[in-house]
Amino acid sequence: MSFQDMLSALRSHWRAELLVIVLIVASMAGWLTLQPRTYTAAARTYVSFSADAGSGTDAGTDAKASGKTALGTQAGTDSSMQYQPTDYVSQQLQLIPALVTTPAVLDDVAKTMNVPSEDLRDDVSAYVSDSYFIMIEAKGADPQRAAAIANAVSDSLSDQLASRTRNTANLYIPSHLRLSVVERAEAPQRPTSPNVKARMAIGVVAALACAFFVGILLELTDNKVRGAAQIQRMLGIPILGTVPKSSVISSRCPSIVNAPASMESEAIRRLALNLTFVTPDRDELSNVFVVASCGASEGKTSLSIELAAAFAEQGRKVLLVGTDMRHPTIARRLGVEEQVGLSHLLTGQVDMATAVSRYWKPNLHVLPAGKRVANPSLIINSKSMSDFLHLVSKEYDWVILDTEPLRVANDALVFAKAGAKMVFVVAQGLATRHQLRDVDREMESIGIEPVGAVLNLDRVSKSETRAYGSYYHDAGRSHSAERPDGKVPAAGGDLR
Repeated sequence: MSFQDMLSALRSHWRAELLVIVLIVASMAGWLTLQPRTYTAAARTYVSFSADAGSGTDAGTDAKASGKTALGTQAGTDSSMQYQPTDYVSQQLQLIPALVTTPAVLDDVAKTMNVPSEDLRDDVSAYVSDSYFIMIEAKGADPQRAAAIANAVSDSLSDQLASRTRNTANLYIPSHLRLSVVERAEAPQRPTSPNVKARMAIGVVAALACAFFVGILLELTDNKVRGAAQIQRMLGIPILGTVPKSSVISSRCPSIVNAPASMESEAIRRLALNLTFVTPDRDELSNVFVVASCGASEGKTSLSIELAAAFAEQGRKVLLVGTDMRHPTIARRLGVEEQVGLSHLLTGQVDMATAVSRYWKPNLHVLPAGKRVANPSLIINSKSMSDFLHLVSKEYDWVILDTEPLRVANDALVFAKAGAKMVFVVAQGLATRHQLRDVDREMESIGIEPVGAVLNLDRVSKSETRAYGSYYHDAGRSHSAERPDGKVPAAGGDLR
């Protein structure tokens, strides 16, 4: 799948992708709402050298004599006397954070706060922030209590470092150090956990990733044709136009007759104009259009009728021919004579004047399919049909052939092979990719390439409809003054 295919897939399934994004982001927001809030308060302390020795002056001797654990390594004599004060403080500074979670420091805090010291050990921490500065942090569900614990721990640590008496715990506490509290802990205004911004950012990224994969998955599993770009990519032919899904077009009367100022009529007029562009040179049967589709109900017959009306509106002499002898519908759709038609004309039962009816305008003629026949393919492939096409191609400016769906019969391919220009109709959300691939392979095998495709039954948004309506607000939708007025008289026999 190419990059363009991915973009097309994401555009096609944007509703499902948006739903995935909303669900994931909403779930993340709900989960964060239910999480307990943890507040972290911090006290900032400064460590300096003190000439007065505190506890643990001779740590090496004490540790050997009493079995106490040493947090630092000391010689048999006071090693602090062997260094400059700043060097000594730097050497001992890394030992102090470990003292914060020891019983020597936390026991007094636990008594003051009336909590077990084991609980405090998990909620208290310390680290060296800058040279000679140590941050002491305490966390909890109550911001006030977290600040009180951080301050109490910093005070207790300061007392331990300044104490001249041996601590009751089996710990070594460095001597000649003074801990000064330079910034007392204050109750935090916002929780540190959960990190709402970071978690929501992760949730949004995860939602976008999931939406992307959902869009691609839907595209791979969706067999329906959804857009014009998809048709163009699969068939390799230009898109001549898109026709909106509307009851105006599917009605018995063409939209150009029934609603000449409508958006649907403009779409048909644009399609008719584009067809004149793709056939600029007048050669044999170049003015004969065969309207085809993969399957039934894709709007092929409706589009044939609409195109005939659009060309007739331009003042061109137009013949609309129903070649579907298996399921004739044009006569019933337009309310013209259906007892005789193409099948009768080609078998010599009637003449041209009798078989053809006039609809709406004097220059719009309709030749219905006529009665059903047992084997229409014999008539479609006959010399009479070929002669008929060449005759009407010379007599009319435009000839529109409405045929059976290609899944039913390949009559449209017969006309196209004879020289007629094929217009391929694809209904959005109805035609399948499998059908399009099959038809494309069949056309390629016999050397037929349609002049273009039409995306039919396109779903137009309400905003587009309103935009068109506001632009043509004073045009309105009015019935044409010229209505279908029946059949061309049989007398005369010449339709020119």
